[in-house]
Amino acid sequence: MKRNLFVTVLLCLGLLMGCQSNVERYGEPLIFTTGTTTGVFYSLGAGLSTLWTKEMEQLVASQASNGSVENLNLMSKGEANLAFTTVNIAYDAYNGEGSFKGKQYDGVRILGNLYPNVSHIVVVDNEDIQSIEDLKGKSFVFGAAGSSTELESKLVLEAHGVSIDDVNANYVGFTEATDLIRNGQVDGVNIYSGVPAAATTELISTIDSKVLSFSPDAIDQLVKEYPWNFKYVIEANTYDKQPEPITTVGQYSTIVIDESVSEDAAYRLTKLLWENVDELKESYSIANQFDPQKAIEGTAGVPLHPGAEKYYKEIGVLE
Repeated sequence: MKRNLFVTVLLCLGLLMGCQSNVERYGEPLIFTTGTTTGVFYSLGAGLSTLWTKEMEQLVASQASNGSVENLNLMSKGEANLAFTTVNIAYDAYNGEGSFKGKQYDGVRILGNLYPNVSHIVVVDNEDIQSIEDLKGKSFVFGAAGSSTELESKLVLEAHGVSIDDVNANYVGFTEATDLIRNGQVDGVNIYSGVPAAATTELISTIDSKVLSFSPDAIDQLVKEYPWNFKYVIEANTYDKQPEPITTVGQYSTIVIDESVSEDAAYRLTKLLWENVDELKESYSIANQFDPQKAIEGTAGVPLHPGAEKYYKEIGVLE
């Protein structure tokens, strides 16, 4: 039944898109841009869109994309109302920095943070690579071009004294990256995902590989200089052949919404998200990390939508 509803959503979206050159920004449907078809954002977005459409009696249509940067660009142009992103991209858009220099999008608002995205620097297990600094002169996958993974990977390597010119850089998504490292074409990759990361689990279980810890100095730099980052410890034995904890950094994956979506609609979207987490857990393991008590942590100064703020006050997360 859920599948039929999702298909209906997509068919309706196709008809609407075909009948007009621009999506209606604040009417129906609400357009929710997600991520690439192989990523968590895409499948989770489909499930959330189905849930929202059913419960709100308003069409919320999920749409695949190239990820966080494209999502915010689409929202800023009025071609989407909601999007998945990471806090660093929302921060850049709101402040007109990074990819959004000269095209500030200060109308972006937070609906709620969902789970930590954590850097897993996975490398082939050999004597040449014992630390992130050892990636100099090696081949490394930064992530898909324009993704938050790409941007965070550059910061991580730079914090360890490795510039983009020091490595043979590759720009592909997780699926392609795992194939490249498995085929011996690259030496390392940043799997920037929730914990446990399926791509990391697959790599470690199929080839001799390992996840590297960050240096203490690099962690200090990444946390102090970039307000979306926080220290994150991957517990021992999270992955095969990982007897020791791994120290890294993370930031939240979040849902953002345009400021001009009505307060009532934003409130209902927020309420339905958090009141149906148990249902989401049945289909999406990442939902086990969802916690409304942490929904407004680490937002790096990007404002909440008033509708979301109303809900968080109701449940005591905000005073």
